[in-house]
Amino acid sequence: MAVGTVSTSILTDIANAIRYKAGVATLYKPREMAAAVSALDGTDAGDYQAQPYMQLESGVLPESVFSDIADAIRGQNGLSTPYQPRDMAAAILALEWDVGLKPRAVLTSLGTLEFNYADGRHCYSGGVPVNAWEIDPAGYSSASARPYDSIKLQVQKVVFDSSWAQVGMTNASYLCNSFQSMTEVSGFDNLSGITSANQMFTSCPALETIYATSFSNSGLSGSLMFNGCNRLVGGTDGFVPSSTSGASVCKLGAGGVLTDPNNDGRHWFYAHYYADGEGVLTATATPESGRTLLASGRICAEAKYVGLGFTPWDGTVGTTHRQYLTSATFAADMATFSYLNLNYLFYSCTNLASVSGLGNLSGVRSMRFTFASAAVTTMDFRGFDPSTLTDLYYTFSGCSSLTTIYADSTWALPSSGISGSQCFYSCSTSLVGGNGTVWASSKTGYTYFRIDSSGTPGYLTAA
Repeated sequence: MAVGTVSTSILTDIANAIRYKAGVATLYKPREMAAAVSALDGTDAGDYQAQPYMQLESGVLPESVFSDIADAIRGQNGLSTPYQPRDMAAAILALEWDVGLKPRAVLTSLGTLEFNYADGRHCYSGGVPVNAWEIDPAGYSSASARPYDSIKLQVQKVVFDSSWAQVGMTNASYLCNSFQSMTEVSGFDNLSGITSANQMFTSCPALETIYATSFSNSGLSGSLMFNGCNRLVGGTDGFVPSSTSGASVCKLGAGGVLTDPNNDGRHWFYAHYYADGEGVLTATATPESGRTLLASGRICAEAKYVGLGFTPWDGTVGTTHRQYLTSATFAADMATFSYLNLNYLFYSCTNLASVSGLGNLSGVRSMRFTFASAAVTTMDFRGFDPSTLTDLYYTFSGCSSLTTIYADSTWALPSSGISGSQCFYSCSTSLVGGNGTVWASSKTGYTYFRIDSSGTPGYLTAA
């Protein structure tokens, strides 16, 4: 596609503008101009030489020549202006650069906010700089005080470059507050030495990972540091912070939220939520073709989730709200996981009436609140190995419609290392074991998650 007749004076003006800003005498072909604009960095080589207009008065060029130049200009100034060819020379001459050695937060074309300490506006994690802000080494007293607060919803990833360690920042409070689309933070070890991190990651509901190769939280305080980080999982033992977790959990190892990228013990499965009300749990990232998908997301197999906010049916309003989940299926490929925690997976899904594929699961440890308040009437645990269970706390609480739980005749809970207060809390007398044991409010502990037989009352039916 062509842009029509273009005067060669326009191209000369653009080239002269590039030469002026770079301080060079280089002759540019039209197709080279976009790259030359992108390469401008405020450095003047001191050899600017303007070129005169050519005698050839006009010609026809591909549209891409000018669209690429316009993209390069926008990449430099961070604006969204739709430039015409005749406007481009002036736009290039108007470019200004953030130069000098200083701490910056640089927004890149990949949606990354990179914190670095460099001479000029650069990014080292990929992409090109779109915008940048000088960072006060003293930190900030609120989220709104950050110079980049207006782009907080655009950030998909945060990187603390190795150069950031030179800044000596001690107050990291609010740095990543309310980055609602951010899934990952890397280079957290370059923040070693911070002493304050109040609300640093508050309201980051998509955050799954904070990578660090080392970190000491000695002397660090951080009120509500991870409040609202419902998906954040540490890489050692699946630890998930609560809304009140402070700086003490900002560490590597057991009970910590940090993940060593060289020793990440987590595994992930996927949840696909379809418009017909079914949620499918599978090892496959790709949803089924031919079905209307409402939402998808990945879930950490080892995570010890502490509440809602990590599944595709946790939307606060609309069709992804958990009340619209009516059935759930564990796909056959879930058998590939040898370690699973199912905490809060279907918690408060009040219209969930059908759960299938439980027999495809092995290595299940915790089922804390897994089916609490679901509408299921029958559950089938045939094929499910209970030998690794450790936590059945409130697993079936509030399942007032539950009548029958099937299991293999060989079903046996571990003889030790298991707990589960109120496993059957607030069920109903509709729940009856295979030998006639009727649910009672005085019999709600995990020990009743066994085959009902003479001398060993339980709520399971051998089948």
